[in-house]
Amino acid sequence: MQRFGQRVLAWTAMIAAVLLLGLGRAALADPNDITVGGVWVCKITHGASGATAAERVVQVRQRIGNVLSTPRFRGGNAYVYVRAAGADGVITVGDQQGEILVFTVTPEDAAGTSLTPVQLAGQWAPRLAAGLSKALPSAKFHIF
Repeated sequence: MQRFGQRVLAWTAMIAAVLLLGLGRAALADPNDITVGGVWVCKITHGASGATAAERVVQVRQRIGNVLSTPRFRGGNAYVYVRAAGADGVITVGDQQGEILVFTVTPEDAAGTSLTPVQLAGQWAPRLAAGLSKALPSAKFHIF
């Protein structure tokens, strides 16, 4: 019985040490990070079209929620499209029945990089497709 008590004490001490060292804590995401299915897609740091960065984050998260809750995307093939829209790049998710706008990537988003908004959208799109595929394992999201 004494040996059992020593084991419990040893395990308790190890768990406490892990928690105190921070190894048991999940990393805190930035409020402007966009993630889906556990995959980091991007960080929105600039406002656009009259919306603040925080408002854009809410819009994008709602749009991703719309994609995930669209029954026709479950169990089938869907595509993540990247296109130019004037000076912006847009990322949509769709199939033969239609598309849902997820991101508008603006010149402000691309500022400070050597990329155009369409090129930046081209970097975000594969991560979005990977995250959507993890969030809906029965669906296949392809880049187009």
